[in-house]
Amino acid sequence: MKVSELREKIKARNKEELQSLIVEMYKQIPKRVRESKEIDSLIDNPDSFKQNKKRTKHSTQHIDFSEVKNEVERFLQHAYAQYYFAPNRLIPKKERSNWRFTAKRLVEQVTNLANQPEYAKDCATLLEKLYVLFCYASGHYVFASQEPFHTINIPQEDFLKRVVLLKREVEEPERWIRDSLLLIVDNDVDYSTLYESLLQTLLEVLNNAPLKERAVRICADLLEEMPSKGKLSYKEEEKRNHLVTMIFMLQSRLGEYQEAVTYYKKHYVDSDEVKLDILLELIMNFQRTQDWIHEFDVAVEKGIKPRTSLQEMYKHIKNTNSFPEYMMSY
Repeated sequence: MKVSELREKIKARNKEELQSLIVEMYKQIPKRVRESKEIDSLIDNPDSFKQNKKRTKHSTQHIDFSEVKNEVERFLQHAYAQYYFAPNRLIPKKERSNWRFTAKRLVEQVTNLANQPEYAKDCATLLEKLYVLFCYASGHYVFASQEPFHTINIPQEDFLKRVVLLKREVEEPERWIRDSLLLIVDNDVDYSTLYESLLQTLLEVLNNAPLKERAVRICADLLEEMPSKGKLSYKEEEKRNHLVTMIFMLQSRLGEYQEAVTYYKKHYVDSDEVKLDILLELIMNFQRTQDWIHEFDVAVEKGIKPRTSLQEMYKHIKNTNSFPEYMMSY
């Protein structure tokens, strides 16, 4: 619906109807979107919100790329040196506590400068470096907060999507797909983000069959580059499993259901019970009820005992031919 059509539709509504409508619309907006789009600020003071947006737009029209690039590089250098975390002579105390405003401004400036073709490639590199920094800061002492994505009001999935979409504009598929996968599996996540949600973010950008097929091959190539199963460290094992999970998602989206399951069983590293739990959850999210029932039956025939909640899910799916709203965890 266009804005003009919306205006026409609400013209006849009375005050009570509009209040009710706004409340219902607010409920439908995910919390992360409300935070990243500063919806609460808009509600608290609409005039101030619009003025701030105008000032931001005006300022980005007159920013100098070389100045922004230099400031980003300094910010990265100082952050990795922990100058925003511990007392030092380079960063004053007030500036250390205001790091989030500097970070947010730089992210938005780089994002806006990327709209100018002559800067797009460099901006993709800068935005990628900032993303990697905030991933690192999610698991190390870099800023006063170890929740950098939350602190700058940009969910990690949204930040990753910005980077991937920009890289897609300026790089060949072989390069941006491989880099995007490594951005996910080689970096930390913040406290509220799952690796699977980052993989799904990339999956959304791989929006046609040729891209998905290429991504399957790249994932398989990355797995081939890793040590064999018995020689994996914990981090390597985790990385391997994320890549196998991505292949499952991709093949399932391509309709290659059995291939996805077979690859998962062969390459995922964990105990049989845990592998079954994760497989059934993946099937629930990406495949069909008959696939879920089949894999449950196969596991039982092999002597694997599913936990009680999976047995209850089995009954539910058998009786209703539908998945429950969420994976039962008891």
